[in-house]
Amino acid sequence: MYTIGKLSKNTGVTVRTLDYYDEIGLIKPSSKTEGGHRLYSEDDVMRLERVLALKYMGFSLEQIKDILENSTSTWQESIQQQLELVKREQERLQVLEQALLGISYSIEIEGEINWKIIFNIIQLYQQDPEDALQQYKDYLNDDEMKKIMDMNVQNMSEEDIRRWMKVIHDIKNNLNIDPASEKAQQLVESWLNQAEKMYGNDEELLGDMWEALQNLKEGIAFYPMNKDVIQFIERVFIVKEELKK
Repeated sequence: MYTIGKLSKNTGVTVRTLDYYDEIGLIKPSSKTEGGHRLYSEDDVMRLERVLALKYMGFSLEQIKDILENSTSTWQESIQQQLELVKREQERLQVLEQALLGISYSIEIEGEINWKIIFNIIQLYQQDPEDALQQYKDYLNDDEMKKIMDMNVQNMSEEDIRRWMKVIHDIKNNLNIDPASEKAQQLVESWLNQAEKMYGNDEELLGDMWEALQNLKEGIAFYPMNKDVIQFIERVFIVKEELKK
C-alpha cells in the first residue's frame, strides 16, 4: 500500500492532482489508516497509470472516467486496451503527417492553399482513423489500408513526398496537352514511377488504389490528386493502350 505522499514521490504526480482525482471519483484510495490517511493499492496504481496514459493521448477526464467504468479490469487486458488506443492514434497521426507535409509542399510549389483539404484535416482531428478512412473501404481492404499507412511512414522520406507533389504539379500545369504527345506520356510515366516506388511495386494494391482514385477522384489519402489529374492520366492510359494495338 502507498500513502498519497509516497505515491506522489514514486510517480511524479502531485498530491494536489491526486486530491483532485479523489474528489471527482476518478482514482479513490482503496483504504485508510487508523489515523485517516489515504492508502493506495497496486490496483489503484494501475488505474493511475491508465488515467495518465489516456490523458497523454488527449482524452478529457470525463472521457477517461467513462472509459474506465466500461472497460475490463485485469491488468493484462488494461495494457492491451491501451496498446490498441495507441495504435489507433498512430494511424490517425500518420494520415495527418502525410497530409500536412503534402499541404506544406503544395503551398511551396503552387503558392496556394487547398481549402477543401484543410477542412478534411479539421474533420480528421475529430475522428477515429477508421471513420476518417471509411470512404476508401469500398476499394481497399483493411490489410491494404494498413499497408499504405505503413509504407507512407517507412518508405517515404520528405524528399519522396516533395517529388510526388512536383510530379502531380507538373501534370496540373499540362492538363490540356495532347494525351498522345511525348510530354504527356513522360508525365504519366513519372507519376507511375513515383506511385510504384511509394507502394512497393505491389500490382494488386496499385490496381485497387487506381480504382479508388477513379471513383473518388480526390481525398485526403490521395492528396494532391484530384479529378482533373485523374482524368488526364486516364486519357493518357487509353491512348497508350490504343497505340499498342
